Amino acid sequence: MDLFVIDSDSESYSETSDSEDQEECEFTDHAQSILSSLDESIGKIDDFLTFERGFLHGDIVCPVSDPSGQLGRVVGVEMFVDLETYSGDVIEDVNSKQLSRVRSFVSGDCVVMGPWIGRVIRAFDLVTVVFSDGAKCEMLLRDSEVLKPIPPFIFEDAPYFYYPSQRVRIVHPSVSKSGTWLSGSWRASRDEGVVSHVDVGLVHVNWITSVANVWGDRSSSPPNFQDPKNLTLLSCFPYANWQLGDWCTLSAGHDGSLPSEDHKCSRYSQTYVVAKTKSTFDVLWQNGNISLGLEPYILAPVSTPGDHDFWPGQFVLEKLAVEEAAERQRIGIVRNVDALERTVNVKWIVPVDDDIVRYGSDPTEETVSAYELVEHPDFSFCTGEAVIRSALNIDKSEADLTNGTMTVSRKSLDTSSGFLSCIGNVLGYKDDGIEVQWASGVISKAQHFEIIGLERLLDNSLESVNEVHTSVDDEAEQETIHHESTKNALEESGEDCTGSLRNAFYFSKTAFNFLTNVASSFFGAHDSTSSSSVTADPQYQIVKTADLHSSAEEFSGEQFVELVMQTEKPQLPSENDVKIFDVVVDCSDHHFVKERGHENVKRGWLKKIQQEWTILQNDLPDDIHVRVYEERMDLLRACIVGAAGTPYHDNLFFFDIFFPPDYPHEPPSVHYHSGGLRLNPNLYENGKVCLSLLKTWAGTGNEVWNPEGSTVLQLLLSLQALVLNEKPYFNEAGYDKFVGKADGEKNSITYNENAFLLSCKSMMYILHKPPKHFEKFVKEHFTCRAPHILEACNAYLGGDLVGHARDSTYISDDGCKSCSTGFKIMLGKLLPKLVTTFSEAGIACVQ
Repeated sequence: MDLFVIDSDSESYSETSDSEDQEECEFTDHAQSILSSLDESIGKIDDFLTFERGFLHGDIVCPVSDPSGQLGRVVGVEMFVDLETYSGDVIEDVNSKQLSRVRSFVSGDCVVMGPWIGRVIRAFDLVTVVFSDGAKCEMLLRDSEVLKPIPPFIFEDAPYFYYPSQRVRIVHPSVSKSGTWLSGSWRASRDEGVVSHVDVGLVHVNWITSVANVWGDRSSSPPNFQDPKNLTLLSCFPYANWQLGDWCTLSAGHDGSLPSEDHKCSRYSQTYVVAKTKSTFDVLWQNGNISLGLEPYILAPVSTPGDHDFWPGQFVLEKLAVEEAAERQRIGIVRNVDALERTVNVKWIVPVDDDIVRYGSDPTEETVSAYELVEHPDFSFCTGEAVIRSALNIDKSEADLTNGTMTVSRKSLDTSSGFLSCIGNVLGYKDDGIEVQWASGVISKAQHFEIIGLERLLDNSLESVNEVHTSVDDEAEQETIHHESTKNALEESGEDCTGSLRNAFYFSKTAFNFLTNVASSFFGAHDSTSSSSVTADPQYQIVKTADLHSSAEEFSGEQFVELVMQTEKPQLPSENDVKIFDVVVDCSDHHFVKERGHENVKRGWLKKIQQEWTILQNDLPDDIHVRVYEERMDLLRACIVGAAGTPYHDNLFFFDIFFPPDYPHEPPSVHYHSGGLRLNPNLYENGKVCLSLLKTWAGTGNEVWNPEGSTVLQLLLSLQALVLNEKPYFNEAGYDKFVGKADGEKNSITYNENAFLLSCKSMMYILHKPPKHFEKFVKEHFTCRAPHILEACNAYLGGDLVGHARDSTYISDDGCKSCSTGFKIMLGKLLPKLVTTFSEAGIACVQ
C-alpha cells in the first residue's frame, strides 16, 4: 500500500513538474514584463504625487523648469477639498476655509490664557452619549477604558478613539453617574448608547512664558489643567493644513447640500473625511515679483536653501571685518535679490539711538554682494512664528488702524482678554514691517523692534542658564583640581621627595637636563617652561619630582632608569632650517597645553608616540608640516596647505592635536585654529573638528578610528582630502544626496565662492598672527605663493570659477560657466586688503 502510494506520488510529481516548469516560465515572463514597465509605473506615480503635492505658507520652492534659478516663498494658499462620509457620500469642491477641526485642541497646539502662552500636552475628551430612551449624558474621560466601542466599527482606522455615531458600552457605571445629564436621569441599567458629540473637556498645558515676564514683571503660572473655555488657540493658516484622511466638520455657513435628508435631520454631528485636495499657490520670488494661483506641478520643494539666499522684506546685517567690529553695523531691508549673480538690493535703516532702530529721514538703497550680508538675528521672523509684543510701545495711544499698525494701551490690559492683542503669529513681511495676526483675531503691521520671537526668547533664556551653569561648573572644577593637586603635593612631598631632589644635584647639569626633558616628555608638564628654566627653579623641581613619583608608581626605579636610558633625546632644529617635521620646545600657545591626562600614561604610550613620530618624519607629504614638542610628547601641531582645485588653495590650516593617556585606544583630540571664521562644514568657529575618525561624527569601517591601524598621518591626510576638498558643501550631514542635482550644485558653487573669500580673510589673520614655531614657514610659504594667489584672484575677477583659475573652459555640474557678480564685488573689496597684508609682511606684490 505504501509502495503504491509512493509510486503514485512519483507519477503525480512527474506529471506536475512539467506543468510547474511551464507555470514558472510563464511567471518569469510575467515578472519580466512587470519589471520592464516598472520605470513607467514609477513615472506615473511621481506624476500623481507631483499633482497632489502640497505646500504651506513660508515653504521655499523653485520652478520645476529651472531648479537652479531663483527661489520663491509661498505666501498664499487656496485649497478646495472633496469630503466623504462614512456611508460613502461625497461633497465636492468645498473651500477649506469652511472646515473645522473635530477637536478644538490637540497635543502640540499653542494656546493663550491671559498673559501666558503655553503648549498643549494632552486634551481629554468630553463625550456626549445618547441612550435608546432619549436620555443624554456628558462624560469627561481621563481614561480610554471607561467606554468600550461595540462592533461593527464604522471606521477601522479612526484617528480618534471616540467619534459621533459610534456605539459604546459603559464599563464603569460610576462614570456616567457622575456625568452631566442633559436629559433624563441616571439609571444603572443604561450601559449602551451612541456617541452624539465629542469635544475637549479638559486640557493639560505646559506654560512657557508670559507677556509680563517679557516686560520685566513677575507673575506665577496658571494651573496646568485648564477648562478649554479659558484658552485661545494661537494659530494662523489652519485652512491650508488639511491633508488626505483628515477628519473635519463643516461650518454652519456652508451652502452646499448634504448627501441625503437623513443627515440633515440626524441628531448626531456629522463628521467628514478629506478624500481629495486641490490647491493653488501664491509665490513671492527673490526678485520681488509675485506669481498668483500657481499649480503644484510647476513648483518643486527646496529643502536646503543656500546660506546666502535672502528674501524681499527680510532684515539683514552688514558683515564687518574684525578690525571694524567697534563700528555700528548697518541694518537693512531686502528689496530684491538677483539669485544668479548673488547680489542684493538693500534699503539701509539709519540708527537713531542705542535702544531702538528706526527709519532715518534719508534711507538709502544700495546693491551689495550677498556675501557681505547676514540674516539679522533679532529682526528676522518665519511665517507662522509665535511672537510677543515688546513693552516699547505699550504706553502709546489707543489702537490706530488708519496706517495699518496697532498699538496697545495699559488700560486695555486690565482684563485677560486684553493680552490677546500682545501675542500672535507672523503672517509675513509687509511694507518694511511684519504683518502679525494677533490671538484676538486682528491683523496689523508691527515694526521689527516691537515684537520678540518666542523661540528666540526661549533660546536666549536657555543660553543664559547654560552660561551660569558652565561658569559655576568651571569654577568648581578648577577649585577641585587645585585642591587635589595641593593635596597630592602635600602627601607626596617630605623626606622622600627632598631626598630625591638632594640626590638629583649629584648629577651633572647636562645629565639632569636630559633626565628632566625625558621625564617631561613622558609624564607632561604643568606649563610650557623650557628645560633650562626647569633646572633654575628649585620649587619647580620639587613639584616635578613629586609628580614624577606619583605618575611612575607603576614602574620600579630600575625599570624607569632603563626606560630613560633607552629613550633617544630629540634633536632640535637649527634656526635656519624649515623642515616638514621638527621638534620644538615651547608649547605655551598650544590649545591643549593645560590638559593633565598625560600624567597617568601607561607603559606602551611612549612607544606608540615614538612610532607616530617616525611615521610622520618619514612619510609626510610636502604640503603637510608637523611640529612636536620636546617637553610635551602628548602635544602636536600640524599645518596643512590647501590643495589646488579647491576653494582653499594656497591657504594654511593649523590644527593642535592632543594624545590622550589611553591613546591609541581612543583617537586624539583636535582643535582647529579658525580665527573666528567658519569656512568648512567640518571646521567650526570654536575650533571643533567634526570627523568620524575622531568620533565627533558617526561613521563605519575605515571611517572610524582603529587602535590597531589608525595613525595621526591618516588623520592629517583625511583632513586634507576629505574635509578641505573641492566641494565642501556636500560635507554637511545628509547633503551628499544632493550631489549631481541642480539645486545642490548651485549651492555648492555659492559655498565655494564664500569659502574662498573666507580663506583670503584667513590668510590675513595667519600673516598677522602666525602660530608659534611656524612663523618662518608662514612667511616663506606666502612669499612663494602670493603671486599665484593674486593671479587667481585676478582670474576670478575675470569670471573664472573658484578652484579653476585660468581655466575659462571649465563648466560646473549645474552648467555654470562664470562666478557671480556678488562674488566679484566682495573679492574686489577684499583684494586690496590682502595685498596690503602681504606688503606689511614684507612680501613683494608686483601685481
